[in-house]
Parts: sequence; structure tokens; C-alpha cells
Amino acid sequence: MGDYNALGQFSPYFYGKGMQTTIPGIGRVNQMMFIYQREINDFLDIYAGVNAAKYTFPYSVGQSFGVSGGITLHPADDFHLTVFGAYSPDNRYNLNRTYYGATVGYDFTNRFGVDVGVQRYYDVRQGWRTAPMVVPSYKFRKFKLGVDVGGLFYEMMRNVVNR
Repeated sequence: MGDYNALGQFSPYFYGKGMQTTIPGIGRVNQMMFIYQREINDFLDIYAGVNAAKYTFPYSVGQSFGVSGGITLHPADDFHLTVFGAYSPDNRYNLNRTYYGATVGYDFTNRFGVDVGVQRYYDVRQGWRTAPMVVPSYKFRKFKLGVDVGGLFYEMMRNVVNR
């Protein structure tokens, strides 16, 4: 009982994640993911994953499954190209999303970089949607932190143009 979020590595290239979230007054969502991530050589990284979500709501109980993957190419030390995607046949409640996209990234320093690109995703209410991606990132010692501000940038530009 209770909410949890656990992530760990269980063999050289395999990672697992499990979590349980209780939404007060609505129900409970359990999610699980297995990821294979590997640096093939100095120029190529890959990842592939499978995930499952189970939801228990007052009038709806079910599950959703999905797959995801991506390839990153490093033609130069500071420059990289990434292609990614995910597919879920059952996108109920947006627990597993279907999307694909590509980014181009550049590292300005050893710690600061930016990725720009585009992502296309399926919204249950509106169909296929396209969104820009702008992800500035900062590298700490053990991890890299990046936040996608592409949607914010898009809305600011749209408001300026529509005035």
C-alpha cells in the first residue's frame, strides 16, 4: 500500500522502473518499464523499452501496454542527432502515449547544451498534433537535467504573431 517510485539497473545494459500513484478521489495507477540502453561505439547509442500500466478507477479497470525506442548518432564530439518514438495501441487516459520525433543537439560547454527538434504525438481528443522541442540541459556529475520549453516558446511566438 502507498505510493512508490523505484528505478534500478539489474544487469549491465538493462534497467527497470516501477511506480504506483494514488490519485485522491479517482483511483490508482501502477506502471512498470524495462529498458535496454547501450552505447554501441563512440558514434552510436540505442535504447529500447517496453512498458505496462494498470489503472483502477471507480468505473474503469484496465491496462495499457507500449514500446519505445531511440537512436542517437554522434558525428562529432559536441554534435548529436536523435530519432525516437513510442507506440501504444491503447492510449486510454494518456497513460502510454504514441509519438515520434527527432532532435539535433549541440553541447556548448562540458556542462551546458541544447537540443532542438520536433515531436509528433497522438492526442485522443484532437488526433495527431505536432509540437516543437527546445531542451536546454545542464550536466551534473552523475546525471543530465533538461527541460523541454518548446511548447512554451511556441505559445509565446503564436501570441506575438496573432496580436
